[in-house]
Amino acid sequence: MDGWGIDGESYIAAIRAGAIDPFGRTPEELEAELDALHDQWLERLDALGPAEWDAVTTGRMPLPPLPRPAESDGMRRLRLEEEFTGRVKALEAQRSRLEAEEREMLAARLERVHAEGGEVTTGLREAASTLAAELRQSDRGIEQRMAEAWTIVHELPLTHAAHKGGRIAASHLRVIVRETAAVRADDTVDPEQRARVEAELVAIAETTTPSRLRARARLVVNRVLTAPLQQRHDAAREHRGVWMVDAGDGMVDLGARLPALVGTAIFDRLTQAARGKPKDDPRSFDQFRADALAELLLAGVAPDDLHGVSPIKATVSITIPATELLGDPDQPDEPQLRFPALLDGRILVDSATIRTLAADTTTWERLFLHPVTGLPVTVDTYSPNRAQRRALRARDGRCRWPGCSNPVHRADLDHTHDWAKGGKTTLSNLAHLCRRHHMMKHTTRWTVRQLPGGVLEWTSPLGTIIRDDPEPQGPVFVDRDPIWGLPVAAGTGPPGDPPPF
Repeated sequence: MDGWGIDGESYIAAIRAGAIDPFGRTPEELEAELDALHDQWLERLDALGPAEWDAVTTGRMPLPPLPRPAESDGMRRLRLEEEFTGRVKALEAQRSRLEAEEREMLAARLERVHAEGGEVTTGLREAASTLAAELRQSDRGIEQRMAEAWTIVHELPLTHAAHKGGRIAASHLRVIVRETAAVRADDTVDPEQRARVEAELVAIAETTTPSRLRARARLVVNRVLTAPLQQRHDAAREHRGVWMVDAGDGMVDLGARLPALVGTAIFDRLTQAARGKPKDDPRSFDQFRADALAELLLAGVAPDDLHGVSPIKATVSITIPATELLGDPDQPDEPQLRFPALLDGRILVDSATIRTLAADTTTWERLFLHPVTGLPVTVDTYSPNRAQRRALRARDGRCRWPGCSNPVHRADLDHTHDWAKGGKTTLSNLAHLCRRHHMMKHTTRWTVRQLPGGVLEWTSPLGTIIRDDPEPQGPVFVDRDPIWGLPVAAGTGPPGDPPPF
């Protein structure tokens, strides 16, 4: 803060009170910078000779800077990158705060409509239309925003506060709003349980990306819903359908709502077809996949040069708790599955579907999960190489690059410590990376090392350390805080050595 003409302590106090530093620095970082600046001043004073000291103290010359080595190109790039990321972080925090303040104003206006008495619907429409006219927007859209704002402020206060404080982004907030809708609509769910669910999701959102938050939120929400997953799936299945939207320029968007297993299998089959396209085919991956869909639906055959897509069978990966297969679905007293089956480690699958799959499956891969962490420990197989691949697919579940959610079947197995540099082909030196991030690991300044339990510790070009933990594929038993009931931080993975393959 040297040269700003601002008192450092007052500036830090303003940041603690809610102001946002233009470079995104926290109060703790500013305090460290202020301490460093103080030490630098002392060092500059110690370096003065008698004549210089007299000139400085009498105001005849400014305090000279310390001699510093010239800034190298690498140091300059690092400094510019730090300034860039810090400024963008500050802008994101400012955007979050402004959006939250607007949300509070919209919610307060809706409350005034209720407090004023009279016909609430008419009052709301009048208020929305007045604001819409000033903003040159749709009054229906403003009315919907007012209702959503009230819902977030009053039903999800922790989420609103985290967004206002810049701890989560708007995309995280939208995921929490959408994924908790079922909990908030279920009158049989205790209010304390709703609060615990929100607190847990906010804690997750502060440490991960929206896509990973979405997958974990569904498991968290499923724990507290009183209606079993099978009943909810049966009801949701009645809303399956196909729709078309005009996309302009002679194009349309064709969508479908299907059971998760069916939709995933269709998409996987199209993906396999695209992977088999000739190298000289000018179409992109997505273009080829779209053409394969059109040809298969309209003509019932594969497009030209697809090289036999018809024999291709979709590959899906489902983790099924053994306890679910032992139950009798026809018994009314049979307890419902509390640890749902997972499709690709992310999508909840109903029990009727997995029992049907189990009846038709000829090949099984039995997977043992750690009873405390839920992480894969071993599989029963005779082939060591195949066992390693199976264990790693089960452990990783997705690309292990920070924030990436690409499923494991679309990822490469990468040696954390490069094979060419002496890395071993062991479970503790292998992890899945999608093709994009596999290339980035080898061509950018990102570095990674693998810790016990399959934990990857990434270091960004700016020196930021990001930890990526394998996500449990089964039930996880955790201690909970006695007051709030929130999970207490657990270890990084199963104790002991990796599976003895």
